[in-house]
Amino acid sequence: MSTTAESELVSVSPTTLERVGAVRRTDPAELPAVVAAAAQAQSSWWELGWRGRADVLRRAGAIVRARADELAATVQAETGKPRTEAITQDLYPAVDHATWLAKHAERLLRDERVKLAQLHLKTKKAWLAHEPFGVVAAITPWNIPFGIAFTQVATALAAGNAVVLKPSELTPLCGELVADVFAEAGVPAGGAQVVQGEAPVGEAVVGAEGIGKVLFTGSVAVGRRVAAAAGARGIPVVLELGGRDPLVVFADADLDRAVEGALFSSFINAGQACVSAERIYVERPVHEEFLARLRQRAAELRPVDDVGPLISERRRDEVEALSGAPRLDGSGWFLAPTVLTEPLPDVELFGPAVTVEPFEGEDEAVRLANDTSFGLAASVWTRDLARARRVSRRIEAGMVWVNDFGWSFTTAAATWGGVKASGFGRSTGKYGLLECSQVKLVDEDRGRLRPAWWYPYEPAGEAALQALLDVLYGSTTERARAAWRHRRELGHVVRRSLGR
Repeated sequence: MSTTAESELVSVSPTTLERVGAVRRTDPAELPAVVAAAAQAQSSWWELGWRGRADVLRRAGAIVRARADELAATVQAETGKPRTEAITQDLYPAVDHATWLAKHAERLLRDERVKLAQLHLKTKKAWLAHEPFGVVAAITPWNIPFGIAFTQVATALAAGNAVVLKPSELTPLCGELVADVFAEAGVPAGGAQVVQGEAPVGEAVVGAEGIGKVLFTGSVAVGRRVAAAAGARGIPVVLELGGRDPLVVFADADLDRAVEGALFSSFINAGQACVSAERIYVERPVHEEFLARLRQRAAELRPVDDVGPLISERRRDEVEALSGAPRLDGSGWFLAPTVLTEPLPDVELFGPAVTVEPFEGEDEAVRLANDTSFGLAASVWTRDLARARRVSRRIEAGMVWVNDFGWSFTTAAATWGGVKASGFGRSTGKYGLLECSQVKLVDEDRGRLRPAWWYPYEPAGEAALQALLDVLYGSTTERARAAWRHRRELGHVVRRSLGR
């Protein structure tokens, strides 16, 4: 990334190293005004109602479909990923989420009646109401620059929030397109804004007064700084921080499918996907055959057409130093898809290299899979579905796929997120939507009875309240005995409640 002026953020192709385009860099001092405009827009967005917001989301999905060529070309230019990946990783999730949210947000966020079974609460009615935070900040990465940004903005909007999007400084044009699509779809001016720049702009977003919640996708180091900064202000966050995802192949697996699945999951997006397989464990009877076949298939992958470049020179150098993956000739930041047999340090590699090691039996497979500080995703490959279910439940990850990889990112009905160092909270589906709303208890009482626990405190009242523990929550026998034993005290409470 280079600049032609202090105010200009230039996007550079990692394939050709040529300029793709430029946007205006946001001055961090602008953030208070940006958030204030978002807060103002949020009021009209909320007043639009569920049906009005659903119409806007449906239009946004339709616009993505209509502008698919333009959007895919921009993703491809800024990231270098093959066009197939730009379509499947960035456009499919956007359209599916817009469509799903338009259909289901109202049902999932409508008021929920609280059932009050206790006798002393029968005069009350209560609801759980889902309300927006107001303004939500979304800080999104470069690896799926349109898809992640779009789905996070769409989810926050569906819950009634306005959104301030801070995309990666490496893919600013995709961030601009997200805001452009939502503006064209009918989100009020200021309701889905984009701010551009490096770390100081992200810090200003998290620190801006009026931000109600932060959705962050990125590295562990930056995510922890975001969480600390937000926590200092009492602002909740959702963190999706990547992983060191294991792929476990049992001897009874369909080996053809397992090899092709491992190839795809290891080298999709040049290994720059948070759920890319970085560690493959193969049951010993098929380990050597699997390793040989995976190496052969990796050598057949074509640069540019199948496997794109690393996003930047710095990332290429880091992955090269960690894995030893060789550079490819040409102008771009390419490394050759590489299959290793020795374990790497427990850091997210995020590049086109994967390790393959043998294991003996389920227990060792689970131990190896869990031998990491991360816990985003995993995959299990076997024909024995009972075994697959057992192993999946034992693996410490937010997502486990059986005989497949990563499909749920494109499907809003599923959910996305991890455990351990991979973060917390969920960013898509029902639970991603709930992350973008805050729950309020709303109570209704006609005020006809005086609560027995109000002042003044009295010995008879204390005895009755203690007896109520057994009357309300004991077994049938305990309840009857307690009611008879404390009938006078209970009568006193009833009379007090009736104002007598």
